[in-house]
Amino acid sequence: MIYMNFASSFMENIRVKRKKPSALPSILSLASVMFILGLLGVSIIGFNGLGRYWLENSSVDVYFHSDVSEEYVKDFQKQMEKKTWVRDVQYVSKEQAVKEMGEKYDPNFMSYVETVSLPLSIEIYPKAEYANTKFLSDISHFFKQNTKVEDVIFQENWLTSITANLKRVQYFFGGFALIMIIVSIILIQSSVRLGIFANRHTIKSMQLVGATNGFIIRPFVSKFIGYSIIAFPMAGGTIAAIFWGLPYWMKGELKMFNSFNQHIDLNLLGILSISIAIFGIVLATLTSWISTRKFLKTKIENLY
Repeated sequence: MIYMNFASSFMENIRVKRKKPSALPSILSLASVMFILGLLGVSIIGFNGLGRYWLENSSVDVYFHSDVSEEYVKDFQKQMEKKTWVRDVQYVSKEQAVKEMGEKYDPNFMSYVETVSLPLSIEIYPKAEYANTKFLSDISHFFKQNTKVEDVIFQENWLTSITANLKRVQYFFGGFALIMIIVSIILIQSSVRLGIFANRHTIKSMQLVGATNGFIIRPFVSKFIGYSIIAFPMAGGTIAAIFWGLPYWMKGELKMFNSFNQHIDLNLLGILSISIAIFGIVLATLTSWISTRKFLKTKIENLY
């Protein structure tokens, strides 16, 4: 009789342990959602930084007449450096212009320019927010009114193409981000509801012995907040391994990642990380609170 009671108690303990829900599925689900959002966010930040780099490297080249002195051109350069829309200004001497033309167009160009005198010029690089065809076209027209300026050139077709492609990328990532946010809300809600569902009998038992709703809900909300806190570094570590770990270990094979990473704004990356962590915690809190209240309102016969 004693043996039977012991065996029954032992089997009951095993049964209870087996029925105890695992935290791993909930943590992995939250980590997966944070990973997807983080991967998307880092990509957006990187492409925006890359776009700014391209725009800020579209120069306005101002060429002066051959009789214009070097002092005047350098004084003009200093005036341009004070403008709010200007990021950088570079003075190009006649010798430097010959060298750049030879490297850019034709190695035999040097032999041709022996009889040609290239004018003095400056290259004006605008800030990204001013790098658009309308603004640079107006600036070019303004420069041409200067009697000492021979010609003004900027890469209008290239700038138009870059701007159009950046808009397409922004629309694509914006739509994809919206879809991912909706999917992540559904996934986190499903994961939390499954975790609460596994404890539905415990919830109802606590309610039957007189526990208040707040007393019952509080530990479940705290548990899923803890899951979110655990999931966040898992997602962040995976993203860091992809963007920074792989290029480090495969130095010669992933040069594209290195150039992409150089244009990731660390301040925006920090804001993104905090936002995703808050998003995961808030969503886990709301869904666990809603799901627990649902089972509190459910009748006993509907729990099975």
